[in-house]
Amino acid sequence: MFCFLLRKCGALGYDLHNDESRLVLSISVERMGKDEEPDNIESNQHTQPREEPSWLSTWLARYFGKLPPYDFSRGGLCTQSLLTVLKANAADRGWRSLEIGGLLRQIGSLLNRQREDAGVCIRGSNRIEDRTLGSVWSQTFEVRRALLVGLCYRDSLQLQGSWNDVEDMQSWLESENIFKRFEIRKLVDKPDGIEPCYVRREEILESLRWLLGGSDEPAQLLFHFSGRGDGKKLLPSDESPQDSLISDFELSEMISDLLPRNTTLTCIFDCRDGTTMLESLLGRQHVLAFGTTKSET
Repeated sequence: MFCFLLRKCGALGYDLHNDESRLVLSISVERMGKDEEPDNIESNQHTQPREEPSWLSTWLARYFGKLPPYDFSRGGLCTQSLLTVLKANAADRGWRSLEIGGLLRQIGSLLNRQREDAGVCIRGSNRIEDRTLGSVWSQTFEVRRALLVGLCYRDSLQLQGSWNDVEDMQSWLESENIFKRFEIRKLVDKPDGIEPCYVRREEILESLRWLLGGSDEPAQLLFHFSGRGDGKKLLPSDESPQDSLISDFELSEMISDLLPRNTTLTCIFDCRDGTTMLESLLGRQHVLAFGTTKSET
């Protein structure tokens, strides 16, 4: 009871690190200088297309084996840079053999070349830098589930690209046979016709319970959130009051209580404050971080 009260008041986390029976991995990329952004714009997403790189720079990058540029205007910084790196490591090079430490460095290199001032953060529940992506996203699991949430908040916040992030992530996951279509659940606030559509707090929580507690068998799970974050809280799209937001502690509690043994869970946070999500669950021991500096030239 004492530990429960400490957790509820925020004085004690769930501290899943070094639990060898379960692996939780958190990936996030966050644009820096977010205090300069307008109040109604998410710092991880552009609202206007940015200038495309020239054909010469694109050709030189590909010829010399560097990562290709990505479309800034398509979606969130985390999703689009992550997918760019994964696709660049396809076929002959193979993303499955890419170590997580290498994934961090390649995302950082891509953002540096694109003159992005950003932070990259990958957290793990145990030592992760030498693990390969193939060991995390293995095809040997019989139970596989993915929850993809993409919220654009059309009535108020006017984010750009969260729906694209979900579609792009689903397309890549299916193309690489990480998850099949029937193993993926999507929540988007894309309107059907002229009627507004909302993804409410309880819909997200119910889907998280489906993701984490669908069975007691070992599983490969993925949670991808592209939307608005604020103060280590994930925002539903129905303009919920503050006490209806999904906090880091609430999410950490669900994972700690529901995640089966011998299961891997990957969380991708494409939102403001995403780089600090799951601190209460994973602690600060196994953290890989990479900071980039925006070039003024």
